[in-house]
Amino acid sequence: MARINALNKLPLLPSLFIMLLFLAIETSPIIAKLLSPKGEYDFKLEDIETALQATLSQDKYQRELLVKTSASMHDKVYEDIAQDKKLYDLQRRKATELLELQANGFLEKQKKTL
Repeated sequence: MARINALNKLPLLPSLFIMLLFLAIETSPIIAKLLSPKGEYDFKLEDIETALQATLSQDKYQRELLVKTSASMHDKVYEDIAQDKKLYDLQRRKATELLELQANGFLEKQKKTL
């Protein structure tokens, strides 16, 4: 704040020069970093980033493969179950019993309303 007050008391040209000088001092580390060649830190950072990307892509591929394998196994299991004659007969008997119970329940309910 004191700098701004001091700049207001100076004429335009010197205050502009001082402002540009402060701007250059504040931005010089950023400009130096942008102009410098890649260093050891940059290479290590790039190595860490690419290693992380490789790990993530490998994990994604393994999850997709797990889903495909699991789906394929379930398809085969349920296809085998569907082709099982004993299981089909059992389910048919149970469904028939259930329908008979429903029909009897409906009949009893109708009798009560009369």
